[in-house]
Amino acid sequence: MPAAAAALVCVYLRARGIFSVPPTALPYPIHVLAGMVLWQTFLDSLHSPLQQLTTSRHLITRSRIPHEAIVLSGVLEVGLNAAVRLAALGVALAAFGIVPAPSAILLPIGMAALACLGIGLGLLVAPLGLLYDDVRQGLVLVSTFWFFLTPIIYPAAAGGPLSLNPVTPLLDAARGSLHAWSIDGSALAVLAASLVLLAAAWLFYRLAQPHVVERLA
Repeated sequence: MPAAAAALVCVYLRARGIFSVPPTALPYPIHVLAGMVLWQTFLDSLHSPLQQLTTSRHLITRSRIPHEAIVLSGVLEVGLNAAVRLAALGVALAAFGIVPAPSAILLPIGMAALACLGIGLGLLVAPLGLLYDDVRQGLVLVSTFWFFLTPIIYPAAAGGPLSLNPVTPLLDAARGSLHAWSIDGSALAVLAASLVLLAAAWLFYRLAQPHVVERLA
């Protein structure tokens, strides 16, 4: 519902001439809806590690349950939400009479890549977030600002400072798979970096875990 509501608002504002957007490969409502679905998957992944660990604070301080199990439960929740949103996007495509290209099979892979990036970043800030609530609030603020730097409601321009946004190539590649093969070197590079980041963030959390638990106890 949030993705659909945001798409409707953007379509209305564009139709009223509040802002102009260059032509998009997909119909504009689908362009925005697909972008919102992908962004929400990344956003859920970014916030999930800290949310799950904060909610289970009593478990991580009083039991020997692996923290990875708690984080994994959040990952599964992100996957379930992504599947529901993907189904809703399929309904919207059918309503607009759009037959996805065969490359659309890569869309779930693109969503998984965005999830890897989000979980890696979220896990990296989780130790500090457990100790200082300001970190969680700052993450919300950064996410809001990040939204406007991501080509969700507008197509990405070639080059420029927004191309430094790591979400951009993954989101564009995933959304572009609905109408054509659009994976380029930058998307693959960000995917590889996301996997490295995820491994490094997990190692960092493992090293910080005893100190965090001691401070929380």
